[in-house]
Parts: sequence; C-alpha cells; structure tokens
Amino acid sequence: MPKTPKKPALEEKLEQKLSEVRHQEEETRAELLADQLELTYVNLTAIPIDSDALFLIPEKDARAGQIVVMRQTDKELKIALADPQNPAAKKILEELGRNFTCQLFIASKHSLEQAFDRYKTTKQKGKNITGQVEISAESLQKLQEELKSLEDVKKKIETAPQDTATGVLEIAIAGAMQNDASDIHLESKDKGALFRYRIDGILHDVVFLSPKTYALIISRLKLLSGMVLNVRDKAQDGRFTIKLSDMEVEVRVSVIPGPNGENVVMRLLNPKSINLNIKDLGLRQDAYDFLIKEIQKPNGMIVTTGPTGSGKTTALYAFLKEVTNPELKIITLEDPIEYHLDGVTQTQVETEEGYTFAAGLRAILRQDPDVILVGEIRDKETAEIAIQAALTGHIVFSTLHTNDAAGAIPRFIDMGANPTSLSSALIDMLAQRLLRRICKFCHEDYEPTAEEKAKIKKVLGELPKTIEIPDFSGNFKLSRGKGCAKCNNTGYKGRVGVFEIIPVDTEIEKLITKSPSHAEIIELVKKKGFVSMYQDGVIKILQKMTTFEELDSIVGER
Repeated sequence: MPKTPKKPALEEKLEQKLSEVRHQEEETRAELLADQLELTYVNLTAIPIDSDALFLIPEKDARAGQIVVMRQTDKELKIALADPQNPAAKKILEELGRNFTCQLFIASKHSLEQAFDRYKTTKQKGKNITGQVEISAESLQKLQEELKSLEDVKKKIETAPQDTATGVLEIAIAGAMQNDASDIHLESKDKGALFRYRIDGILHDVVFLSPKTYALIISRLKLLSGMVLNVRDKAQDGRFTIKLSDMEVEVRVSVIPGPNGENVVMRLLNPKSINLNIKDLGLRQDAYDFLIKEIQKPNGMIVTTGPTGSGKTTALYAFLKEVTNPELKIITLEDPIEYHLDGVTQTQVETEEGYTFAAGLRAILRQDPDVILVGEIRDKETAEIAIQAALTGHIVFSTLHTNDAAGAIPRFIDMGANPTSLSSALIDMLAQRLLRRICKFCHEDYEPTAEEKAKIKKVLGELPKTIEIPDFSGNFKLSRGKGCAKCNNTGYKGRVGVFEIIPVDTEIEKLITKSPSHAEIIELVKKKGFVSMYQDGVIKILQKMTTFEELDSIVGER
C-alpha cells in the first residue's frame, strides 16, 4: 500500500495553532458558564485527579453525563462537569448526593476528555482497594461481652441509632465474631432486609432492618469495599479489612441485584479459623498417620473433593502448613486468596486480565516450585497442566467438586484428562464434609434406640479389622445437645470433619487407564479396606462428637 503523504511542517503548525485556539475558546465559554451559575471554573489538564475517586462513576456514565469526580475527602466529593442541566449528570448527582456532599466545578468538554483518558491509563484497583474498619480492642471486648447470643445482637441493633450505618455494621461484625459466624447475609425484602448469620454451616435469622438502615449499610459497605456506589443492576465484589489490636480480619463482600433491591453476603476470613494443623481437622489416627506420609512425597497429585463449604481449602492449607520449610519453594494459585500463609508465595487468578488457572499454572511452573497448590481444577487445560506438573517432580494439591473421593476419577476423565497420565499422576483422593459438633456446654448422654443400635452394628460391621473403633457392646451411651445460650439453643457448637481416602495403588492405577465408572471404583476400593465418610461419621457418633441427625442430613448413607 502507498504511504500517506506526510503533511508539510507549516500545515501541521497551522492545524496545531487552530486547535489551541478552539480549546481556548472552549475554556472561555466554560469560565463564562461558571460565572453565570456562580460556580468555580476548573481546568482539568492542570490539576491531579484522585484515581480512587475517579472510579466512583463508571466511565460509560461519566462520558454520557460529561462529569467526573476529581477528589474525595471523607464524605465530600469535588466534581467537575460541563453542564449541571445534563439529564445524565443530574441523575448521577442525585445518586451520589445520597451519601456525599457534592461540591461542583465547571470544566470544558475538552478538559473533561483529558480526565476521561485517565480511565484507560489508571487501572481500577477494584478487589485490591480495601477500606479499613477500625475497632478498638476495648470496643470489641465490650461489644462481645454484650453479644453473647443472637438475641443479644438483635436487641443491640434494634436499639442502635438507625441514621448511621457505622454503629450497626460494627455490631453486626462484633456479633459475627463472638458467635463464630462465617458469613453475614443481608437479603432484600419488600420492606427492608433480613439480616442473618451462617454459623456452623446453618443460616440463622437475626433481625429485620428498615429500608433506610439497609440503604445506609449497603452504601457504607460499597465505599469500604471499593465498589461503584451508583451501580445497582450488576453484581459487584470487593473486600475490606477489620483492624484489631492483635490481628486483621479480611471481609469479602459480594453484592448482587434482586427484585426488591440488592443482596449482600459478607464472608469473614478470620485468621484464627484457618490456623489449623492436620491433627485439628478431625482425622482418625490411622488416616492421620497415612496422610502425614503421603503429603511428604516428592511428586504426585493429591485432590480433595466435596461441595462448597465442606472444608477443602482449610484441609489444603493444613497440608501446606505441615510441609512448609525454608528448603522448599511453595506457590499457590487461588481464586481468590482468602488467607495469607507465612513462607508461601500466593498468587490470585485474574480472569479478566487473562490470568486464568491454566495460564497461572503455566507461569508457576516457570518459577521452579517444589509444592504447588491449585485452588480448583475446573477445565481440561488446567487438569492436563496439573497432571504434567505432578509427573515432572512436583507435589500438587488441588480440589474438585465431586460428591465423593471415587467421583474424582470420572470427573477428570469427563474434563478430557488422559487416563494413562492421570493414573500415574494421582497418589490420593480425599472427600470430606463438616458436621456440627455436640455443644460441650449442654451435652447429655442417652440410651440409643434399637434402630440406632442396628445401624451402628451394620455400618461398623463392614469396616476393616485394622480400624480402631470405640466399644459399642453392652450398655453404651450416645450423646446429644439439649440447647443452651452458648449454642443459640441448637445443641451444636463448632464443627468436625468426616473423611474418606482412596490411595492410588497398582490395582486402582490399572483401573483408571480403563476409564472406569464410579460404581466400578467403589466396588474395587471396598475390597481393599475402604472407610467411607458415613462410616467415619458413625465412629465420631460413638466418640460422642456428633449425632445421627447431623450425619444423615449432611452425608447420607450411600
């Protein structure tokens, strides 16, 4: 193609001069408009713009309204715009005005265009922007002393000032920590919102919030989490930090639109809840002894399976804690990073940036790691790379969403993994669930029913002779919780894991190469001394840790 002829230098200078004149005319008109409206004129090409404040208005909306936030100071915003009568700008100002005092400045369209370019040159921190809620040790201790039960939290919120979100939010967080809640749910209804805690995997209603209080809380949470305030029809994610005197608790926030307004879930990532050793997970002694040896192997893949909330990540972190030492390079790939681990290099998936599990795993392998943790294997590409890593001198820990340990093999093959490579890479498959523990403050012994005795005899009668179980002959007793203030009258406090483990030996390795069904795998492992999650649960019932009611509802006999 012929090149476009270059303009003569004189012509270029003339066009540049004309452009400067036009821009100056625009600035003059903006100054005149500012005088007429009794507002201050500003030239955005000459002043810095606060990047965090900029993203309070999405780029698309900012361009439509010819408006931009220059600076944020606590509850005050300095906003530049071309015309306050612009309908799109008026709508944005109305939204922002609910939570901020807005000081307006007039800027030319050319000046605003320079500001709009900042959206492309400035990366929105999004998930990395975290506000901080400062709760003093004295304040937290005082609140926790007052919030011994969910009823106490309800009364405290109902009597708190309803014209500010900070007090209610502080009570909600202190109550969650005192009652060991993992999540805080705010569910929008016709008139207000239902506030609930998830404790030991079960949701508990706490209090109903008025529309005004709920709106203030959502705005406060969005500000803290680095979300866009005036976006209500799209899902948003963010996080903030609760700073305490001795530690920091991360809170991951998810907001989604609903028919009656926005719904919020806050997950509290308390460092104390993840600071577990393998022994703390609830493994039987034989399973513990076996796993301690397996995770020390120099290569191969260990996968844990189970639904969301079954404790898979906690187990993997416990494995990492066990193998961490200065001689090993340990790298994780997570989505997202929930807890920070000492002595471990942690990386986070950023799908929008092209850093997927597969891309991240490739990059990690170039870092010469000894141990790799992959948060979840979801697709063929990630599975293949993880398998190759396990075959080439790395130990790989990962998770799969399957119902039991045997389901891991069909899941890998369904994703497109090569059965021969898979059989050589896999060393162990685990499955787990979390059962609520009987409350130690209100437990009572009772005589088991004839049905319970028959079930125990049947289930444990199928166990291998090598498994040590409590004596259930004669007049043995089981335990249950009566319900008290400490456990919010549920009879349960805390949780314990139930596990099943399938080691990949020569016979199972041969079976994997034939792309077996789930039933074929179960048939083989039962001949080899397999202990199912249900059987493990029955052992824990005899040890007076949990109940049949809990085991049947979470695991169910298979």
